[in-house]
Amino acid sequence: MKRKLLLILGLLFCFAFTVKATHQRAAEITYTWLGGNAYEFTLTCYTYTPSPAGLQRDSLLVQWGDGSEEFIPRVVLQNLGEDYTLNVYKQIHNFSTSGTYTISMEDANRNFGVVNVPNSVMVPMHIETELVINPFLGYNNSVQLLNAPVDKGCVGKLYLHNPSAYDPDGDSLSYKLVTCKGQDGIEIAGYTFPQASQSFDIDPITGELRWENPVMQGEYNVAFMVEEWRHGVKIGSVIRDMQILISNCSNNLPEIQCDDQYCLVAGEQLDFVISASDPDGDNVSLSASGAPLEVAVSPALLNPPTAFGLQPQIEFFWNTNYAHIRKAPYQLVIHAKDDDTPVSLTNVKTVTINVMAPKVQNFAAEVRGHDVALSWMAYPCPNASALLVYRKAGCDSYAPDECETGIRNGYQLVATLNDVHSISFVEHDLSQGVEYEYRILAQFPDGALGIVSDAACVTLKNDSPLMTHVSNDSIDLVSGHVVTCWTQPKDIDEQYVAPYSYALTRVLDGETAVVYEGVDTTFLDATLDLAEHASLIYKVEMRDAQHQLMGTSATASAVMLSVSGTNDEAMLTWTEAVPWIVDSTQVVKEVDNRFVRIASVTDMAYTDTDVENDETYRYYVRTYGHYTMEGIVRPLVNYSAIKTVRIGHEEPTEEFSYTLPNVFTPNGDGYNDIFEPKVTGADLIISAKTVIFNRWGNILCDTDDPLIQWDGKSKQTKMDCPSGTYFYVCDISYIGEAGEETMHLQGSITIVR
Repeated sequence: MKRKLLLILGLLFCFAFTVKATHQRAAEITYTWLGGNAYEFTLTCYTYTPSPAGLQRDSLLVQWGDGSEEFIPRVVLQNLGEDYTLNVYKQIHNFSTSGTYTISMEDANRNFGVVNVPNSVMVPMHIETELVINPFLGYNNSVQLLNAPVDKGCVGKLYLHNPSAYDPDGDSLSYKLVTCKGQDGIEIAGYTFPQASQSFDIDPITGELRWENPVMQGEYNVAFMVEEWRHGVKIGSVIRDMQILISNCSNNLPEIQCDDQYCLVAGEQLDFVISASDPDGDNVSLSASGAPLEVAVSPALLNPPTAFGLQPQIEFFWNTNYAHIRKAPYQLVIHAKDDDTPVSLTNVKTVTINVMAPKVQNFAAEVRGHDVALSWMAYPCPNASALLVYRKAGCDSYAPDECETGIRNGYQLVATLNDVHSISFVEHDLSQGVEYEYRILAQFPDGALGIVSDAACVTLKNDSPLMTHVSNDSIDLVSGHVVTCWTQPKDIDEQYVAPYSYALTRVLDGETAVVYEGVDTTFLDATLDLAEHASLIYKVEMRDAQHQLMGTSATASAVMLSVSGTNDEAMLTWTEAVPWIVDSTQVVKEVDNRFVRIASVTDMAYTDTDVENDETYRYYVRTYGHYTMEGIVRPLVNYSAIKTVRIGHEEPTEEFSYTLPNVFTPNGDGYNDIFEPKVTGADLIISAKTVIFNRWGNILCDTDDPLIQWDGKSKQTKMDCPSGTYFYVCDISYIGEAGEETMHLQGSITIVR
């Protein structure tokens, strides 16, 4: 009996020692780039003060993610009161090469009694931070979490926490909840997020952790990840594992008074007052943290830095300059903490500050024949990386909203000027009969865009014929014959002598021929069936009675429809490269021996799901467009050929498949820089022909390479094609089950830079 009692007492002693020896409440790892592949890492831990284990941990083991590990020394040990002790460990580490590294720390154990961590006294604290070393993206400093994870809340009352994350490099940040980890970095078995009467979540943009509302008192551990993004690529992350103490109390959160968002142009001053009060009449301690107070050049100021009282006030003042321009908005996190007892509560408010790049001034456009010359005042921001020139058909001259940067949808990028000192640009060979609106704005290295310039609108002189129709004959759609129409120019120079004549040139599947000469402005091309060809383009030139060339129209293509069907779907795609504005397209289907409209769309694709396998269907499309110049018939209606498709269960064969993407990004970042197919069975390809052209029919790429490998440059100018939509026609011959087979692909490809 005595031995049994001694055994029980021994177990109780061991358990009591374990409780006292466990201590970890919160932790995170951050880093600072020192140069090359050298980084200084900071491990920050918050421990349970009464535990002797905290004092004993004068170093902690860190795994560097490159196969090595190291005990790093403690440099700060500070009692924060209320049973929290701050422990800071620092160490420099050199990585041998570029790569992605997961830096981690694991320490036994967490403190006793965490409600949502089963048997927390026996569960280690494990935290991780990701470092991406990629010279193409630039070296990186991790996010810094300026607000300590030392927080309390009340049962039934809203709890808020914001880490006040600051990124020294100005990278974009996102936030998400993650499961707390234990031994060997494995998610803790049985872990649950804290129970809430309504919700428990984190704002993915501001990082505000919102618990609405705690239902039971106790200590809770939660973890969230802060991810850094540069040019759309993840470049690092930090996980904070933190503890929240919830008590039974009747206290209410203090209230913070100021606007949620401020927008200003770099070079302007921002000055506003922050105030706070408490609904329970408590005194309030008011402070703030965040990126505006941390920037290296001309940081913002708080006057006074902190305030205390029944209605404390702080003035925020920031004298901004061009160095503050960045894509990600700045966040100022305001903290208001009351002095109620036994539990004081802290409210937080996130204020977003957008420091915008100024617009280009004195922007103007001038018509020079078929060209447009643009000019503007030299841009004042030396840290800009490029000037972007945009154009659209028509002129609406919108004014950007107060906080609006960049350009609205509907504009096409026509030039990227890497010399930011440029003050002029000329765009050549523009279509007539269309009013154009131009805009220009600045771009910065992190992708930030400036405020768009005022609009500059022009209309080119109409001194050449205009193509208006390249259409399947609507009177006899089955024949596939093509009706072409054009208009005589309005602005004819006095030097030219009537009567006038025209010569119509056709480019059919790459073969060029003059198919009409005469005085009419219409021609029925009855020598072909549109349904049997891959590409068809026309242009017309005009001469006077003395055979002087008066002008040549822009090229205009037929509406080229392609239909495929499998598994209860008919997929329609079409291309139309024309000089007029295409407003919409109607999709027409044969139903009960007559053609009926089934859809109206504004893009160049449609999927019909109202079909059945093993049935045959016929379709055509008709497009509606216009010129902005008055006096030209509108709408301009053009028909495709009728295409027939049989719906079936066929899947691409395992031996051969060939698909093309609809977007690529030739910006030199090493990702998706080339327009190329996804292909299996490439050795089965006999021949290939791909032509890529813009909306005016100008050929930008013409290749026999089955892998295409287009880098987004024009074959004529050798310069980058601007962001926008382009069109392709691709014909493949390959060895199939029936011998030599062919595949015809056509569609659109969007360049995003």
